[in-house]
Amino acid sequence: MRRLRLDGHPARLACGGQLVVEPEVRTTAVGAFLFRAYLAGPQDFTITDGANDGVRRMWAASGGETALLKSMVWTRTLRPIRYGGDYVLRRLQRPVLARRLRPLWKVLDRLAPRSFTQRMRPPAPHTSDELLTPRALLEHLPLVTQTLRCYPDYDEPFLSWLFHEMAEVKTRGTLVRSLIRNNRGQVVGWYVYYLHDAVSQVMQVAAQRGAVEHVLDHLLHHAYVNGSAAVCGRLEPQLLGPLSERRCIFSFDGGALIHAKAPATLGVLLSSQCFLARLDGESWMGHHTESFS
Repeated sequence: MRRLRLDGHPARLACGGQLVVEPEVRTTAVGAFLFRAYLAGPQDFTITDGANDGVRRMWAASGGETALLKSMVWTRTLRPIRYGGDYVLRRLQRPVLARRLRPLWKVLDRLAPRSFTQRMRPPAPHTSDELLTPRALLEHLPLVTQTLRCYPDYDEPFLSWLFHEMAEVKTRGTLVRSLIRNNRGQVVGWYVYYLHDAVSQVMQVAAQRGAVEHVLDHLLHHAYVNGSAAVCGRLEPQLLGPLSERRCIFSFDGGALIHAKAPATLGVLLSSQCFLARLDGESWMGHHTESFS
Protein backbone atom coordinates (compact mmCIF):
# COMPACT_ATOMS: atom_id res chain seq x y z
CA MET A 1 0.00 0.00 0.00
CA ARG A 2 1.37 3.42 -1.01
CA ARG A 3 0.39 6.83 0.31
CA LEU A 4 -0.69 9.71 -1.91
CA ARG A 5 -1.75 13.31 -1.51
CA LEU A 6 -4.82 14.26 -3.53
CA ASP A 7 -5.79 17.94 -3.39
CA GLY A 8 -3.92 18.12 -0.09
CA HIS A 9 -5.73 15.15 1.46
CA PRO A 10 -4.25 11.70 2.21
CA ALA A 11 -5.17 8.82 -0.08
CA ARG A 12 -4.10 5.20 -0.43
CA LEU A 13 -2.74 3.51 -3.54
CA ALA A 14 -2.44 -0.22 -4.20
CA CYS A 15 -0.19 -1.56 -6.95
CA GLY A 16 -1.07 -4.99 -8.31
CA GLY A 17 1.17 -7.56 -9.92
CA GLN A 18 0.20 -10.89 -11.45
CA LEU A 19 -2.85 -12.92 -10.45
CA VAL A 20 -1.71 -16.46 -9.69
CA VAL A 21 -4.14 -19.39 -9.96
CA GLU A 22 -3.59 -23.16 -9.85
CA PRO A 23 -3.42 -24.48 -13.45
CA GLU A 24 -6.26 -26.97 -12.99
CA VAL A 25 -8.76 -24.22 -12.05
CA ARG A 26 -7.77 -21.59 -14.60
CA THR A 27 -10.89 -22.24 -16.65
CA THR A 28 -13.08 -21.26 -13.71
CA ALA A 29 -13.87 -17.77 -12.37
CA VAL A 30 -11.27 -17.91 -9.59
CA GLY A 31 -9.23 -15.11 -11.15
CA ALA A 32 -12.26 -12.85 -11.42
CA PHE A 33 -13.15 -13.44 -7.75
CA LEU A 34 -9.57 -12.70 -6.70
CA PHE A 35 -9.56 -9.53 -8.75
CA ARG A 36 -12.90 -8.37 -7.31
CA ALA A 37 -11.66 -8.96 -3.76
CA TYR A 38 -8.47 -7.07 -4.51
CA LEU A 39 -10.31 -4.00 -5.81
CA ALA A 40 -12.57 -4.08 -2.75
CA GLY A 41 -9.58 -3.59 -0.44
CA PRO A 42 -8.98 -0.49 1.70
CA GLN A 43 -7.21 1.46 -1.06
CA ASP A 44 -8.68 4.50 -2.81
CA PHE A 45 -6.83 3.84 -6.08
CA THR A 46 -5.44 0.73 -7.73
CA ILE A 47 -2.85 0.68 -10.52
CA THR A 48 -0.90 -1.82 -12.54
CA ASP A 49 1.90 -1.31 -15.08
CA GLY A 50 1.99 -4.57 -17.03
CA ALA A 51 -1.52 -5.65 -17.94
CA ASN A 52 -2.39 -8.06 -20.76
CA ASP A 53 -5.61 -8.19 -22.79
CA GLY A 54 -7.41 -10.42 -20.27
CA VAL A 55 -6.62 -8.15 -17.34
CA ARG A 56 -7.66 -5.08 -19.34
CA ARG A 57 -11.08 -6.62 -19.98
CA MET A 58 -11.53 -7.45 -16.29
CA TRP A 59 -10.37 -3.97 -15.35
CA ALA A 60 -12.80 -2.26 -17.74
CA ALA A 61 -15.69 -4.40 -16.52
CA SER A 62 -14.89 -3.25 -12.96
CA GLY A 63 -14.95 0.45 -13.83
CA GLY A 64 -11.22 0.92 -14.38
CA GLU A 65 -9.51 2.75 -17.21
CA THR A 66 -6.50 2.25 -19.45
CA ALA A 67 -4.17 5.19 -18.86
CA LEU A 68 -3.53 5.92 -22.52
CA LEU A 69 -0.64 8.34 -22.11
CA LYS A 70 1.06 6.28 -19.41
CA SER A 71 0.73 3.24 -21.68
CA MET A 72 3.07 4.93 -24.14
CA VAL A 73 6.70 3.81 -23.97
CA TRP A 74 9.54 6.01 -25.16
CA THR A 75 12.90 4.75 -26.37
CA ARG A 76 16.06 6.68 -27.14
CA THR A 77 18.48 4.59 -29.18
CA LEU A 78 22.12 5.22 -28.30
CA ARG A 79 23.91 2.40 -30.16
CA PRO A 80 21.60 1.39 -33.02
CA ILE A 81 23.45 -1.70 -34.24
CA ARG A 82 23.57 -3.31 -30.80
CA TYR A 83 20.00 -2.28 -30.00
CA GLY A 84 18.68 -3.60 -33.32
CA GLY A 85 20.70 -6.80 -33.10
CA ASP A 86 19.47 -7.51 -29.58
CA TYR A 87 15.88 -6.91 -30.73
CA VAL A 88 16.22 -9.50 -33.51
CA LEU A 89 17.81 -12.03 -31.15
CA ARG A 90 14.97 -11.60 -28.65
CA ARG A 91 12.43 -12.30 -31.38
CA LEU A 92 14.31 -15.41 -32.49
CA GLN A 93 14.40 -16.73 -28.88
CA ARG A 94 17.63 -18.62 -29.46
CA PRO A 95 19.86 -17.99 -26.41
CA VAL A 96 22.85 -19.96 -27.72
CA LEU A 97 22.92 -17.91 -30.92
CA ALA A 98 22.49 -14.73 -28.85
CA ARG A 99 25.55 -15.50 -26.72
CA ARG A 100 27.64 -16.00 -29.84
CA LEU A 101 26.43 -13.00 -31.81
CA ARG A 102 25.99 -10.38 -29.13
CA PRO A 103 29.72 -9.49 -28.85
CA LEU A 104 29.65 -8.78 -32.60
CA TRP A 105 27.24 -5.87 -32.16
CA LYS A 106 29.75 -3.96 -30.00
CA VAL A 107 32.42 -4.40 -32.68
CA LEU A 108 30.09 -3.19 -35.42
CA ASP A 109 29.08 -0.16 -33.36
CA ARG A 110 32.74 0.80 -33.00
CA LEU A 111 33.27 0.38 -36.75
CA ALA A 112 30.24 2.47 -37.71
CA PRO A 113 30.99 5.78 -39.48
CA ARG A 114 31.83 8.57 -37.07
CA SER A 115 29.21 10.86 -38.59
CA PHE A 116 26.56 8.25 -37.81
CA THR A 117 27.63 7.61 -34.22
CA GLN A 118 27.94 11.35 -33.50
CA ARG A 119 24.30 11.87 -34.47
CA MET A 120 23.23 9.28 -31.91
CA ARG A 121 25.46 10.58 -29.10
CA PRO A 122 23.56 12.79 -26.64
CA PRO A 123 25.22 16.15 -26.05
CA ALA A 124 27.23 16.67 -22.88
CA PRO A 125 24.97 18.25 -20.22
CA HIS A 126 25.63 21.61 -18.56
CA THR A 127 24.70 20.18 -15.18
CA SER A 128 26.29 18.25 -12.33
CA ASP A 129 25.02 15.31 -10.32
CA GLU A 130 25.25 13.79 -6.87
CA LEU A 131 23.68 10.79 -5.15
CA LEU A 132 19.94 11.12 -4.69
CA THR A 133 19.33 10.18 -1.06
CA PRO A 134 15.89 9.68 0.50
CA ARG A 135 16.37 12.87 2.50
CA ALA A 136 17.35 14.87 -0.59
CA LEU A 137 14.33 13.59 -2.54
CA LEU A 138 11.99 14.61 0.26
CA GLU A 139 13.65 18.01 0.60
CA HIS A 140 13.27 18.84 -3.08
CA LEU A 141 9.96 17.08 -3.84
CA PRO A 142 7.99 20.37 -3.44
CA LEU A 143 9.92 21.75 -6.44
CA VAL A 144 8.12 19.17 -8.57
CA THR A 145 4.73 18.86 -6.86
CA GLN A 146 3.86 22.41 -5.83
CA THR A 147 1.46 22.92 -8.75
CA LEU A 148 0.11 19.34 -8.88
CA ARG A 149 -3.10 17.89 -7.47
CA CYS A 150 -1.91 14.32 -6.90
CA TYR A 151 1.54 12.94 -6.02
CA PRO A 152 3.22 10.33 -3.78
CA ASP A 153 3.37 11.04 -0.07
CA TYR A 154 6.83 9.61 0.57
CA ASP A 155 8.67 9.44 3.87
CA GLU A 156 12.34 8.66 4.59
CA PRO A 157 11.93 5.08 5.93
CA PHE A 158 9.87 4.10 2.90
CA LEU A 159 12.32 5.59 0.39
CA SER A 160 15.25 3.94 2.18
CA TRP A 161 13.47 0.60 1.92
CA LEU A 162 12.47 1.22 -1.71
CA PHE A 163 15.96 2.15 -2.90
CA HIS A 164 17.46 -0.84 -1.09
CA GLU A 165 14.97 -3.28 -2.62
CA MET A 166 15.37 -1.80 -6.08
CA ALA A 167 19.15 -2.14 -5.89
CA GLU A 168 18.75 -5.84 -5.03
CA VAL A 169 17.14 -6.56 -8.42
CA LYS A 170 20.45 -7.05 -10.25
CA THR A 171 18.81 -8.54 -13.34
CA ARG A 172 17.36 -5.12 -14.16
CA GLY A 173 20.85 -3.58 -14.15
CA THR A 174 22.68 -1.23 -11.80
CA LEU A 175 20.41 1.18 -9.97
CA VAL A 176 21.42 4.81 -10.59
CA ARG A 177 19.80 7.65 -8.64
CA SER A 178 21.09 11.13 -9.34
CA LEU A 179 20.19 14.57 -8.04
CA ILE A 180 20.82 17.18 -10.74
CA ARG A 181 22.11 20.72 -10.21
CA ASN A 182 22.38 23.46 -12.83
CA ASN A 183 25.53 25.46 -13.48
CA ARG A 184 24.62 27.79 -10.60
CA GLY A 185 24.48 24.89 -8.16
CA GLN A 186 20.69 24.90 -7.82
CA VAL A 187 18.78 21.62 -7.69
CA VAL A 188 16.53 21.30 -10.74
CA GLY A 189 15.40 17.67 -10.46
CA TRP A 190 16.52 14.06 -10.36
CA TYR A 191 16.25 10.70 -12.08
CA VAL A 192 16.24 7.05 -11.06
CA TYR A 193 17.01 4.32 -13.57
CA TYR A 194 18.56 0.90 -14.10
CA LEU A 195 21.76 1.17 -16.11
CA HIS A 196 22.13 -1.83 -18.43
CA ASP A 197 24.43 -2.46 -21.38
CA ALA A 198 21.37 -3.42 -23.45
CA VAL A 199 18.26 -1.33 -22.64
CA SER A 200 18.37 0.88 -19.55
CA GLN A 201 14.97 1.26 -17.91
CA VAL A 202 13.93 4.61 -16.42
CA MET A 203 11.89 4.48 -13.20
CA GLN A 204 11.42 8.19 -12.48
CA VAL A 205 12.29 11.56 -13.99
CA ALA A 206 11.37 14.57 -11.85
CA ALA A 207 12.10 18.21 -12.55
CA GLN A 208 10.88 21.64 -11.63
CA ARG A 209 8.97 23.56 -14.26
CA GLY A 210 11.21 24.48 -17.21
CA ALA A 211 14.05 22.14 -16.22
CA VAL A 212 12.96 18.76 -17.63
CA GLU A 213 15.38 19.13 -20.54
CA HIS A 214 18.36 19.49 -18.18
CA VAL A 215 17.48 16.32 -16.28
CA LEU A 216 16.82 14.30 -19.44
CA ASP A 217 20.08 15.45 -21.06
CA HIS A 218 22.06 14.33 -18.03
CA LEU A 219 20.25 10.97 -17.94
CA LEU A 220 20.78 10.20 -21.63
CA HIS A 221 24.41 11.24 -21.55
CA HIS A 222 25.06 9.18 -18.43
CA ALA A 223 23.57 6.09 -20.08
CA TYR A 224 25.60 6.67 -23.24
CA VAL A 225 29.01 7.12 -21.62
CA ASN A 226 28.35 4.05 -19.47
CA GLY A 227 27.77 1.81 -22.46
CA SER A 228 24.00 1.44 -22.77
CA ALA A 229 22.51 0.56 -26.16
CA ALA A 230 19.23 2.39 -25.49
CA VAL A 231 17.17 4.08 -22.78
CA CYS A 232 13.51 3.28 -22.29
CA GLY A 233 10.81 4.70 -20.02
CA ARG A 234 7.12 5.35 -19.56
CA LEU A 235 5.74 8.51 -21.06
CA GLU A 236 4.65 11.17 -18.59
CA PRO A 237 2.87 14.39 -19.66
CA GLN A 238 5.76 16.71 -18.81
CA LEU A 239 8.19 14.57 -20.82
CA LEU A 240 6.36 14.47 -24.16
CA GLY A 241 7.79 17.62 -25.75
CA PRO A 242 11.40 17.27 -24.53
CA LEU A 243 11.53 13.57 -25.51
CA SER A 244 10.20 14.34 -28.99
CA GLU A 245 13.02 16.84 -29.45
CA ARG A 246 15.60 14.22 -28.42
CA ARG A 247 15.00 11.70 -31.20
CA CYS A 248 12.94 9.36 -29.07
CA ILE A 249 10.51 6.89 -30.61
CA PHE A 250 7.15 6.08 -29.03
CA SER A 251 5.12 2.89 -28.88
CA PHE A 252 1.89 1.85 -27.17
CA ASP A 253 1.67 -1.23 -24.95
CA GLY A 254 -1.66 -0.62 -23.18
CA GLY A 255 -0.28 -1.93 -19.92
CA ALA A 256 -0.97 0.97 -17.52
CA LEU A 257 -4.38 0.64 -15.84
CA ILE A 258 -6.02 2.74 -13.11
CA HIS A 259 -9.09 2.12 -10.95
CA ALA A 260 -10.62 4.63 -8.53
CA LYS A 261 -13.34 3.91 -5.97
CA ALA A 262 -14.61 7.45 -6.44
CA PRO A 263 -14.99 7.77 -10.24
CA ALA A 264 -14.90 11.57 -10.04
CA THR A 265 -11.25 11.42 -8.96
CA LEU A 266 -10.18 9.17 -11.81
CA GLY A 267 -9.70 12.10 -14.14
CA VAL A 268 -7.07 13.61 -11.85
CA LEU A 269 -4.93 10.47 -11.96
CA LEU A 270 -5.20 10.36 -15.75
CA SER A 271 -4.27 14.03 -16.17
CA SER A 272 -1.05 16.03 -16.24
CA GLN A 273 -1.86 17.10 -12.66
CA CYS A 274 -0.78 13.69 -11.33
CA PHE A 275 2.82 12.65 -10.67
CA LEU A 276 3.06 8.84 -10.60
CA ALA A 277 6.02 7.13 -12.23
CA ARG A 278 7.28 3.57 -12.68
CA LEU A 279 8.98 4.00 -9.32
CA ASP A 280 5.50 3.98 -7.76
CA GLY A 281 4.32 0.82 -9.52
CA GLU A 282 5.58 -2.72 -10.01
CA SER A 283 7.84 -2.20 -13.04
CA TRP A 284 11.02 -2.36 -10.95
CA MET A 285 10.03 -5.54 -9.11
CA GLY A 286 12.03 -8.56 -10.20
CA HIS A 287 13.20 -10.47 -7.15
CA HIS A 288 11.77 -13.63 -8.71
CA THR A 289 14.33 -13.29 -11.53
CA GLU A 290 17.29 -13.33 -9.16
CA SER A 291 19.37 -16.43 -8.51
CA PHE A 292 18.90 -17.88 -5.02
CA SER A 293 21.84 -20.28 -5.28
